[in-house]
Amino acid sequence: MNKCLFLMVCLTIVLSSCKMTLKDIVKEAEQATFVIYTYDEYGTPKGIGSGFFIDKEGTGITNYHVLDGAVKAVLKTSDEEKYEINQVIASDRKWDIAKFTIKNDKNKTFNYLKFSNKEIEKGDKVYNISSPMGLEASVSEGIVSSLRSDGQHGNIIQVTAPISSGSSGSALLNHDGKVFAVATFKYNQGESLNFGVAINEEKLDLLEENEFAKRNSKFNRKDNFIILNVPNSGDQNVVLNALEFKDDATIAYFSYTNLDMSADHMLIWTKLGEGDKGFLIHDLDNNKKYYITSSSIGTDKENGTSVPLASNYKFKVFFPPIKDIPSNIDIVEGYEPKSWQFRNICIDEYKDNWEIDMNAYQKEYAYSNMHEGHLADAENLFLAMLDEDPEDLQALNAMGIISFVLENYSNAEAYFTKAIEAHPNNSIGYLNRSQIYQLRGDNQSALRDLTQAVNNSAQPDDYYKRALLYIKLEEWEKAEKDLDKVIKTEDYKRTADPYAFRAICKMKQRKREAACKDIEIAYNLTNDKELEKTLQQMWNDCGCY
Repeated sequence: MNKCLFLMVCLTIVLSSCKMTLKDIVKEAEQATFVIYTYDEYGTPKGIGSGFFIDKEGTGITNYHVLDGAVKAVLKTSDEEKYEINQVIASDRKWDIAKFTIKNDKNKTFNYLKFSNKEIEKGDKVYNISSPMGLEASVSEGIVSSLRSDGQHGNIIQVTAPISSGSSGSALLNHDGKVFAVATFKYNQGESLNFGVAINEEKLDLLEENEFAKRNSKFNRKDNFIILNVPNSGDQNVVLNALEFKDDATIAYFSYTNLDMSADHMLIWTKLGEGDKGFLIHDLDNNKKYYITSSSIGTDKENGTSVPLASNYKFKVFFPPIKDIPSNIDIVEGYEPKSWQFRNICIDEYKDNWEIDMNAYQKEYAYSNMHEGHLADAENLFLAMLDEDPEDLQALNAMGIISFVLENYSNAEAYFTKAIEAHPNNSIGYLNRSQIYQLRGDNQSALRDLTQAVNNSAQPDDYYKRALLYIKLEEWEKAEKDLDKVIKTEDYKRTADPYAFRAICKMKQRKREAACKDIEIAYNLTNDKELEKTLQQMWNDCGCY
């Protein structure tokens, strides 16, 4: 063989053997990438993004929009370690790049990615490791479709490697495993229209502005703002997200998610001036109680705040200032078993060893997607939760509601049935499945579910729902008995509708005088002109005087 030819063959073999495979790139790059979890001003999960380290000290890169509007952010590395983002040290909103440091108390050294110094071309291979929809360390590949420029980001790279919500801020890597762009956005109107902003070491070194710090003064706030995200011991759709200890007030931040299909709009409220029966913070160490002073939701049922089905509503409850932050507290709406209760909270634990509850975070994030109408994204998140825990009550009910909204009633019923089988003593599955049965006209099955819900919880709302079904079935005496229980409660005794319905039940049983009394009470309680007309007609039909 010709010596030159032999040399060329050997060189080709050597070069091909040095070329990195996808497995090689993933193995090296994965340890330098991470998922970012952000929290808003209420302490509730705001969103999920991705990023990567650029030096051994843990300096990170992500998109500006991943952190924009956040109060706190935590990143989780491939080895499951978590680090709070300390400070954004440089940023460019237009370019959509943020450079930050982390709290690295143990002075750990990190694997990091290097920037490419080669020009990228159409057709070049591109790889991505990110967390689309929170699915951590997902690997994808594609090619460079085009090199473009726009008025907002400057030089951008169009790629076929998938970029989904949660991938923003991740590195786009070339065949050498080096960074040439940061995944930033996609066009939903077409297929494979994914884009990253071009980046290299020289361009990053020129980044000196920090618009982020000016616009996000509350980021990584140093005051006494403590993220908790503790679910209510009974109704886990109520979450105590955070506590803030200020000089003039103590503020509790809550969120409520309506997953009850029997109520298109759920009313929530907090009463004032109730003492030990109302909302209070109990300092368990010093046996001191701090009572509610105001809230951002209604203060009684008549003026309650409406939360639509599949919506997540955030609200604040205000208490007097607490100068010395207690170590152990209860936050309760009285100490009744059925009330909102958050017991035995160790503040020091959350303040000094802030941990992210991944399951709770994913749920809150999924709820926000439901609220914004991103049902497919929410569905993917809840399905991932059910893969981890097939008996997750909130995920099962949420999937049932999503199926209902998409008019897949068989799937909705199946999910609610699974929720009931896994949690037979919880009412929400029965309440939701009863609605599916009523839609199908199977009122007897719906009645059995509502009765089980009443037996489980004995809540006034559940008696009321069953009473309305009894009326539909013309079982007047049974409906009247349920309405008797409803009207005796504080929540309903000043509400017109149950009196009006009870009057109908009494009219059907020829209890004229009792019906007239209920009609009069209902008329005096309402300002609804249509209901007033109906009550006037009932008054006349009943022969009241």
